[in-house]
Parts: sequence; C-alpha cells; structure tokens
Amino acid sequence: MVSSDTIRTAIGVIGNGTALVLFLSPVPTFIRIWKKGSVEQYSPIPYVATLLNCMMWVLYGLPVVHPHSMLVITINGTGMAIQLTYVTLFLLYSVGAVRRKVVLLLAAEMVAFVGAVAALVLTLAHTHERRSMVVGILCVLFGTGMYAAPLSVMKMVIQTKSVEYMPLFLSLASLVNGICWTAYALIHFDLYITIPNGLGVLFAVAQLVLYAIYYKNTQKIIEARKRKTDQVEMAEVVVDGSGRASNNNGNTTY
Repeated sequence: MVSSDTIRTAIGVIGNGTALVLFLSPVPTFIRIWKKGSVEQYSPIPYVATLLNCMMWVLYGLPVVHPHSMLVITINGTGMAIQLTYVTLFLLYSVGAVRRKVVLLLAAEMVAFVGAVAALVLTLAHTHERRSMVVGILCVLFGTGMYAAPLSVMKMVIQTKSVEYMPLFLSLASLVNGICWTAYALIHFDLYITIPNGLGVLFAVAQLVLYAIYYKNTQKIIEARKRKTDQVEMAEVVVDGSGRASNNNGNTTY
C-alpha cells in the first residue's frame, strides 16, 4: 500500500511542474522587451511582488522554520531565481535613471524585509510552531495577493465581454497548480499552504467559468475586427479606369 507521504511527495512534484509553468509564462513578454530594447509600459510590480512571495515561501520551508518542506523550497527557490532574472531585465531595459532607481529600490526593500523577518523570527521565536505561524501568516497574505492578481483581468473580461487577453492555458495551469498544492497541504494538514492555494483554485475556476461564458462572443469580436481590417485595406486600393490598381500614395500596382 502506498503511504500518504509518497502520495504527498508525488503531488508536490506535479505542483512544482505546474508552478514552474506559471513562473515561466512571462518569458514571451521579456523576449519582446529584449528585442525592442525597452520595457515600454510594462510594470515591474508583478515580478517584484512574486519575488517577495517566493522569498517568503523559501524562508517558510527552511528546516529551522518548517521542517520537511523541501518541495516548497525547491520550487520557490527556482521561482526566486526566475523573478530575479525578470527584475534584472527591467533594470537593463528601463529608460531613464528614475525608473531604474524605482525598480532597484523596490527589489532592495523586498530583500531587506525578508531578511528582517528571518532575523526576528529566528531570534525571538524558539519553536518550529511559532516560527511557522509567523512566517506562515505572512506567506498567506502575500500568496493570496499574488493569486488575487488575475481579478483585474477578470474585471476586464466582464467589461469587454472578451477573453482574448486571458489565455486558457494559463487559467488551466493555475487551476492544476492550486489543486496540487491544496491537496499537498491537506494530506499533512498545513493551514498556511492551504489558504492561498485554495483561493487560487477558486480564482482559477472563476476564470474558466468566464472563459466558457465569453468564448463565443470573443470569436465574434475577433472576426468583426478582422473584417473591419480587411475593409480598410480594400478601401486603400483604388481601381482606375485602365484596370490598374493604385494606392492612395499614387503608386501604381498590377
């Protein structure tokens, strides 16, 4: 018979995989930034916030805080490295010293905050239970904030009645990730992992419901936009009396 520990480990490994997918989802955005040499209007806040969340979970998973949490450390340690890469790219491709200073200041404040929490917890809390409670509560707050980030996208979906900018793949990955980590936390009950990931499941389900509601309407919007674009392109071509086509610049084409 398979032990609960083995099942929990297997679920945690799957959770690590889905979490990695979520961490890597902004890669196309940063490829675009790299090619254009500018961060344009993209905000560094989501990446700095995710960096803070990962650092807090790494602290939570340390043996001196919450023993037997290696899978928590591995995925959040990986996520921390990925987010640091994103933040570094923001520093490299931000236009203007002021914006670079803001990004650098935010990142420095996050590192200082986690360092201060670690120092205070290890110094003032002398049992694993107390250390887990203090760090766990902070992790719940930051983790819930990260999972609640899609609420702005969901609001836009409802307003525009379109799911064009809410990718189905990411919603499904969020759902699987939330389910895996919730199950992981429930097998050997861990309240601090259960709460943010349980909320993550609810938010992901809400996204999928919206996707089902507005998918057909989204296709209509995309088709209408395509027809409008085609009409504009056709309007730019004027056929003269000789059967030749000329564009609005006066250049003749055949």
